[in-house]
Amino acid sequence: MNTLKFSIKNFIRKWVGKLFPRNSIEKEMKVQIAVSGSMDNAIQLWKDMYENHPPWIGEEGTLCTNIPATIAEEMARLVLTEFELSVTGSPMADFINDQLKRELSDLDIQVERYCAEGGIVLKPYVSVGMDGQPNKIEIDFVEADKFYPTAFTSKGEIMSAIFLQHKRMGEYLYTRLEYHEFSGNSVTIVNKAYRSEKIASYTDDEEPTINQPFDEEVSLSEVDEWAGLSEEPVTINNIEKPLFVYIKVAKSNNIDRSSPLGVSIYSKAIELIHEADRMLGQIVWEYDAKEAAVHVSEEYLKADKHGKPVLPEGKEKLYRAFDEGSGGNKLFDVYSPDIRDTPMFNGLNKILKRIEWTVGFAYGTISDPDELEKTAEEIKSSKQRSYRTASRLQGAWQKGLEHLVDSMIVLINLYRMTPYGSVNVNCSWGDSVLEDTDKEYQRRWAMVVAGKLKLEKFIAWYFGCTEEEAADYIPDMQEDDFPEEE
Repeated sequence: MNTLKFSIKNFIRKWVGKLFPRNSIEKEMKVQIAVSGSMDNAIQLWKDMYENHPPWIGEEGTLCTNIPATIAEEMARLVLTEFELSVTGSPMADFINDQLKRELSDLDIQVERYCAEGGIVLKPYVSVGMDGQPNKIEIDFVEADKFYPTAFTSKGEIMSAIFLQHKRMGEYLYTRLEYHEFSGNSVTIVNKAYRSEKIASYTDDEEPTINQPFDEEVSLSEVDEWAGLSEEPVTINNIEKPLFVYIKVAKSNNIDRSSPLGVSIYSKAIELIHEADRMLGQIVWEYDAKEAAVHVSEEYLKADKHGKPVLPEGKEKLYRAFDEGSGGNKLFDVYSPDIRDTPMFNGLNKILKRIEWTVGFAYGTISDPDELEKTAEEIKSSKQRSYRTASRLQGAWQKGLEHLVDSMIVLINLYRMTPYGSVNVNCSWGDSVLEDTDKEYQRRWAMVVAGKLKLEKFIAWYFGCTEEEAADYIPDMQEDDFPEEE
């Protein structure tokens, strides 16, 4: 594992000059950032792994195969498989429900990035229509590398923070710093915009090289989408919590135990992921190195004008020439050694299972599902691990979404967008991680057929509706119309 440690050190050195300098941010906003450099580096590492360019990319014999992105995507799928959100209780609740339905349409993508980077911020804001009047609430999803906490409670709840937003226009990079300072029962919001010096180099595949991202402070109106923001600090009173919510991955932070930030879902499996990439590279090399071929004496091959043997056209990869003098008495020989793929794949599968254990997956999530425990108790225990992990993340998101709705209510009342009314947040997550839905369907249907479960209860479970709504789904039918139990 020494190679990995060396690579991570190189990674940190590589990015020191590219990250937006925290000292510059603190100087511009006149506030101290409450995040250590080790957390900055860790977040950048997790992000690079997610984007499939970890510090060991290019390492000889290693094949980077997007394992971190696969882990994040699968965890997001487990969390959201049966997720349903509704807000009820009044016209205000209906308005909020419409905003959430529009803004959370790609929630799966946001949860995937949240899993990869350890956390995400949901920050609602009011947007105006063509008539200049506020007409809807939109939500900024701020990823971990664009978010700097400045104050948090003893329980790790972030109360004040700085958010970064970037906009490339021509040869310049524009940066907006938005600072939320929560104190007592009020929040003060400060927005500042900056224009960089000219971008030194930039391609579609890499970050721009910016030596001075805060080279010149400019008016917010220079960027059209920022033009409606106040150039002066804005204070909002009589609120109980910040107008943003930070949702963090529900895992222990072993990078910086004093930090309020979360860690990536795969933060404790970095070395295992590196080992898996290395083993995948070895397997590919095994196939390439032992590819079947026919060794043929040069005497039986045509020669080009330089006297070199010419292999059969289109078969260059299959035939290899050798000097008859070095080949003994053989005129040709078939090269077809045994490939050690079975033990190598077995070794890789063991590493993948260790990754599953460390991440909190059931066995067979990313490893070979054909090599699982076969007893019912072992399978149930394995599924419990995924269920427990997903449930903890769901709990974090439910708390965060409730906070989000509270912030939206503050903005709605501030801009008088709808009349005040009661608001009830209803989150449903289901338990499909633990259940085998097909088997559960067959089990419940068998109970219906046996007369042990009412049909409307079965339909209510299947469609996720009330029994009254389920009754409308049931056609007029006679008792004999039910299929007989097999």
